[in-house]
Amino acid sequence: MTPHGFSSPDLRKRNRAGILRLMHRHGSIARNDLAQELGLTRASVTYLINELLADGLVAEGEASEADGRVGRRKIFMHIRSHAACVVGIGADSERLQIVLTDLSGSVLGVRNLPSPSSNEHDAVAIEANLVRAIRRALDELTAEAGGVPVLGAGMVVTGRVDSEAGVSLREPRLWPGRVNLREPLELALGVPVAVDNNVRALALAELLLTEAKASSPAGLLFVKYGPGVGAAWAVGGVPWPGAHFRSGELGHTLVENDGPPCTYCGRRGCLESLVSARALADTMGLRGGRVEHLCASLEAHDHQAFATLAARFARAIGNAIEVCDPSVVTLYGAPFRTGSLFDEIAKRVESNERPCEIRRSWLDPDLPALGGAALALDRFFLGQGA
Repeated sequence: MTPHGFSSPDLRKRNRAGILRLMHRHGSIARNDLAQELGLTRASVTYLINELLADGLVAEGEASEADGRVGRRKIFMHIRSHAACVVGIGADSERLQIVLTDLSGSVLGVRNLPSPSSNEHDAVAIEANLVRAIRRALDELTAEAGGVPVLGAGMVVTGRVDSEAGVSLREPRLWPGRVNLREPLELALGVPVAVDNNVRALALAELLLTEAKASSPAGLLFVKYGPGVGAAWAVGGVPWPGAHFRSGELGHTLVENDGPPCTYCGRRGCLESLVSARALADTMGLRGGRVEHLCASLEAHDHQAFATLAARFARAIGNAIEVCDPSVVTLYGAPFRTGSLFDEIAKRVESNERPCEIRRSWLDPDLPALGGAALALDRFFLGQGA
């Protein structure tokens, strides 16, 4: 008998995916340990391992040292990270980025193209132009990687995204209306494609591709800065999109009573309208600039404005902590990697005795498309792309 709602092939696929996930989390793991963690017999695990060996996705590693007890030494299994690759695609107002990674998430190649922002009102034309640019870049990347097979792809985009339908619902900074992303990409690439909001996908990348994978926090509040502000809330290692795909709009929570109108939400006093790259440049009388350079300039030349910047961030993050009660708050973005902005924000948040760890992201902010790669790898580890 199989559990209600699952057929035998479903269970086989789920157990096979469970083995791959555990190998990815631990790096290498023995059959007995796999059986224990998954609640399977050793014979069942051996059968599934033999399938994965035949597919070339896993390999045997070294045996454990003898520990003085009678019996076989453990042979550790691991994923063959170079057996295949996945594609990550990221679109925002600054660029279109395509990355190719192996099955461990290590980057094999990157292409940075101009932002796909368009005033074109024909969604089909937008989709066609976008797919053409991605297809051309991917052909170059896979050729440079030696023709390694591609198992899947993930695309991330700013704004509101219906991850179930694979559609960008609203992103006026890129295009005027809804844009279908999954269907044209799957047709052009010939592999499964996952689509989601960029910050939710980066939160997944933090949990799946960094040191956090060994021990996923019970609750993660992931905050991204640059060029605007976004956030994602993950519980049990799974980012939550919200009932209407609006979860994590930290940048559009109010931190002041007044201010310039936000070009995205239309309100005055939201965090993004006050601290985005555009807002900082306007305040400083500049015609633009990258947010990390603008923050560095404030820190060097206007201590009061820099303190106000940190205080506004701390106010928004503190409010989110009160609502979500995370165990970890992770700050992602180039402004948090250098200078004292991270420390100034953390100091203000921690002064209120909120019981959570605040730490810098382990992800490289120059590789936002890693969120897309994480989506594709997550599908693979769930058995949906293998």
